Amino acid sequence: MGNFTSSSKKPKASAGITELDRTVLSLKTQRNKLNDQMKLLDKRVDRHQEVARELIKEGRKDRALLALKKKKMATMQQEQVASHVLHIESMLSNIETSKQQTALFKVLQEGNEQLKAIQKLVTVEDVEKLMEDTAEAQAYQDELNRALGVSLSGVDDAAVEAEFEILEAEEAVATAASMPSAPTERPAEQQLPAVPMHPADTPADTPAEEDEQPEQRQAMLAT
Repeated sequence: MGNFTSSSKKPKASAGITELDRTVLSLKTQRNKLNDQMKLLDKRVDRHQEVARELIKEGRKDRALLALKKKKMATMQQEQVASHVLHIESMLSNIETSKQQTALFKVLQEGNEQLKAIQKLVTVEDVEKLMEDTAEAQAYQDELNRALGVSLSGVDDAAVEAEFEILEAEEAVATAASMPSAPTERPAEQQLPAVPMHPADTPADTPAEEDEQPEQRQAMLAT
């Protein structure tokens, strides 16, 4: 019972994760470890270089040579690790390219299948039948147009002209009746003031007569 219970609680693998995903994850994990190892080797190289300088200052040649050998070994390890990292990066790049190509292939394949399905809906025979039906319908329409043209050509043009003149005259009468009537009585003429026939006496004559009276009086008094 206990074993059954413990086994039933084991997590199930996700259906969305594929073997390719696991491979990519493993490669990335290994790359990260190698990068961490590169950092450690960088520190070792710097440390051996520093120790060698200190030993040279102290005059301890044998110890300085040993430190330089360790530095050389760390440098060689760096080159190997860098080569491994480069190889992993190349594999990851190839996998990514292959995934893109596979996705593109699937899209093209699906598009091709859809195109074939559409082509099955419309066959060449269906198109030819449609064109024949269209031609027959056009021929029938042309025949109707010719029949209508013959019937219209048999109409008497003189009768049509006479009817047009009658309608034109009726329209003219109706237009004249709708216009306002003109006034029949002429408006009363305005009376202008009479113009005098003779010029009026100038007021300058009266003072002249008044000037003559004193002279006549003086003559009478002198006699």
